Amino acid sequence: MHLKSQLGRLIKQLPGGKKLHATLKARLGGVDDYLNLDGRSSDELLSVVRHEAHRIEKSIYNDNFESKKEVYEKKRDTIEDCFKILRQRDFDLGEDPTAVWAENLIASFNNLENYVLDHSREAAQYRPERAAAFAAFARSRRSCRVWADEQPDDQELAEIAGHMIDAARWAPTSGNRQPWRFVVLSKPERKELLRGIKEQHCISAPLLIWVLMDKRLYGALGNNECSLFIDAGAAIMQMVLAAHDCGLGVCWNHFALDMIRSRPSNMVVYDRLTRELGVDDHLESVAIVAIGRPKFIPPEPQRVKISDLTLAWE
Repeated sequence: MHLKSQLGRLIKQLPGGKKLHATLKARLGGVDDYLNLDGRSSDELLSVVRHEAHRIEKSIYNDNFESKKEVYEKKRDTIEDCFKILRQRDFDLGEDPTAVWAENLIASFNNLENYVLDHSREAAQYRPERAAAFAAFARSRRSCRVWADEQPDDQELAEIAGHMIDAARWAPTSGNRQPWRFVVLSKPERKELLRGIKEQHCISAPLLIWVLMDKRLYGALGNNECSLFIDAGAAIMQMVLAAHDCGLGVCWNHFALDMIRSRPSNMVVYDRLTRELGVDDHLESVAIVAIGRPKFIPPEPQRVKISDLTLAWE
């Protein structure tokens, strides 16, 4: 019997082994499926392009490009295969900035270090005093749930939403996948779709941004990828701080599947919401961000001391 099969049988015999075996198979055995390109959507192909180009670029920072050049050549070939399929679909690569970036990077594959140097910028000036100023700014943020009578008009709300999403898309993501998707809700009848699953402060908020993540972009790891929630959280926090910086109140509301599936009535409301808004099954809900001018800033709850949070400082 093949060693891999023997190992699989042994793992299954352990307590909880079947679940462990399925997880390992998804994480270790699913790579070939991830690179089975022909059956992938254009969004998935572009995510593969970003991911593989990111890995190639990172080789310069890790100083292993030459020692693992064969590996990176395969990644370059994968990118070129993705481009070929996309062109066959009449996809205009020039209209996608991430595709243009990847194309320029692999065009410089044999001169990658110079490409990185030519496209880098000088390091920022070291200003340690700014850390305290930012900490004070972060401390001033509160989760607001009561909205003022006077609110920005529709055009201002649209501009604010655009700036918040712009801030979100510059958040770091694992493997440069950029899997975020956003639904902007400002019409009262659309926000009413949340009644029965979210609190009144969401429904009454002048502006909502629903944050979802495209599971497909994590490839074979999509159903087991913890990075999905890390990537979402990083983007959401940048949105929250962008709104806070212009004097708006924000409330980051949990809206992930554990909450949605906690009650049968939640599932009914969620199914209607996704159907009405055309949200596909491969988009995993994470949060709803409520935004508006607050009626007041809530009291500041105290935080745990830094010394109690820091496990080691050596």
